[in-house]
Amino acid sequence: MRLTCIGIISFLFCVSLTLAGCNNRTKETETTDRIIGIKIYEYKEDFEKLIQQWKELGINTIFCSIELYSNSEFRTLTRDNDLTTFIIFPVFYDPEALSKNPGLYALTERGTPARDDWVTFVCPSRNDYRKQKTDSLIQLIRVLEPDGISIDFIRHFVFWEKVYPETHPDSLLNTCFDSSCVAAFEEKRGLKIPDSLCETEEIAHWVESKSLPEWTEWKCGLITSMVREISEAARKTKPEIKINVHLVPWRTDDFNGAIRSIAGQDFSEIATWADYLSPMTYAHMVKQDPSWIHSVVQDVFEQTESQVIPSIQVKEAYLKERLTPGEFKKSLSKALEPPSCGVIFWSWEQLKTEPEKMEVIIQLVQNRQSN
Repeated sequence: MRLTCIGIISFLFCVSLTLAGCNNRTKETETTDRIIGIKIYEYKEDFEKLIQQWKELGINTIFCSIELYSNSEFRTLTRDNDLTTFIIFPVFYDPEALSKNPGLYALTERGTPARDDWVTFVCPSRNDYRKQKTDSLIQLIRVLEPDGISIDFIRHFVFWEKVYPETHPDSLLNTCFDSSCVAAFEEKRGLKIPDSLCETEEIAHWVESKSLPEWTEWKCGLITSMVREISEAARKTKPEIKINVHLVPWRTDDFNGAIRSIAGQDFSEIATWADYLSPMTYAHMVKQDPSWIHSVVQDVFEQTESQVIPSIQVKEAYLKERLTPGEFKKSLSKALEPPSCGVIFWSWEQLKTEPEKMEVIIQLVQNRQSN
């Protein structure tokens, strides 16, 4: 069908508005509306003093544990001081549920439970578990009325915090191959795994050699659908609530596309259900240069055109080498570069012991907002 002149003009006008919107989104990073966030999990000291420290640092958004936000004094003070608060909501990381019912464990391609150090994962296809998590979120929102929900551990099992640039993709374990996932995969994709294959390793090898693209799509679908279920339930309970999703900090081609094939996170699909995307760009932890932080943000933005807020570490973790104030300054500078919409510091428990890094935040965040 040929476009009329009026149709062409209308079309071009719409395109111009879309491009303007993208440009404006980038410009937002240079305004005082940027999100300057802090993750905090527990605190038993003076809340008023804590909030005063946050104000001095320019922090305007809190990402806190359910336990902390359940404290009525903390909740009241954050609201009275106009601090936007997201509750961190872990999904498939649930040690308590696994302790009560080990049968919920996801299974690796080796037939072993999805467990590595403290990282333990629930099988993501268990409908009863998924419903229980969604129901608990609804109750949480009704009782505590947070400004937002920050969805964490919304992926398949992988201890990405110890995956370094030299890691070979084949060393990353694929999950989940328990009977629930295998049966659901067969039904969803219309496939039949040979009955002669009984051991988990045999089944995993067949899937990976015969149907890996379909398996990857299905894995991503499990994660995206859970983001959708959580987001829909949250917005139905409180329409104005904001949704943030924590992302594994892998770019499209890193580790042979492991962000989809291993973690099961399809950024473009997840973005449909979220207001913000927050890649956990802990450069020092994963042996990356600070410039890597910006490259991850750029990659996520190019896939989604969403509001991307990188989370950066403030102190060394897992590695002995110190994260110096100088390296932290470089990381923060890169985290704030457009198209970033701000930064989230992980975490207050660590930052409060690093006065030099607090000074860096004042220099780069407060001074930039003043100019």
